[in-house]
Amino acid sequence: MQLANADGPVVLAFPTPIYRHRWPESAALNDALRALILARRATASSTVRSNIGGWQSSHDLMSWGDPSLATLGQYINEAFGAAMEAEIGTRAFTCKLAVTAWANVNGDGDYNRHHTHASNHWSGVYYVDLGGPDPDIVPNGAIEFQDPRPAVGVYDLPGVQSVATWTIQPEAGEMLLFPSWLRHGVLPFRGSGERISVAFNLRVGDLKR
Repeated sequence: MQLANADGPVVLAFPTPIYRHRWPESAALNDALRALILARRATASSTVRSNIGGWQSSHDLMSWGDPSLATLGQYINEAFGAAMEAEIGTRAFTCKLAVTAWANVNGDGDYNRHHTHASNHWSGVYYVDLGGPDPDIVPNGAIEFQDPRPAVGVYDLPGVQSVATWTIQPEAGEMLLFPSWLRHGVLPFRGSGERISVAFNLRVGDLKR
């Protein structure tokens, strides 16, 4: 991989991208997704993977047949296109894109253990509803990424801050996209209501430029 700005005075040799996309006019979509997800929760038991407490749907969300999922699919395609343009320098490419998605509903005290998404290329999450987080607890229900550099904690360099984790406190209508190998989890949600999100994996095949 060619390093960007490799001739400059500072070279970021191994940066890890986390793409953030916000759709400010997403209230109607979020209302529809919330109703769809809570209705499914009322009739289906939770899968158990990284989630501690809460409810996680089966991983076939994109086939549930609701019109809101077509809009969500457009959002995912927009985010994927922007990420690939940043990575390869163009959107003039074709590929086969396999999408797997599922819903998460976390209540007070629920969280997700740190994990990765094996056998995929990109992973992401779209935030439908943040519930009513306790404002005295910060961060609260945030997604947390672990520093992928394995030796970063071997020693402390005086005057230089080392990074062990990075947290993002999302907004409703926001989507994050990141490499599937990047280890991440969700901190405990503390507050009222329910924190609702849609997580997804993307697998890219037959990429042609």
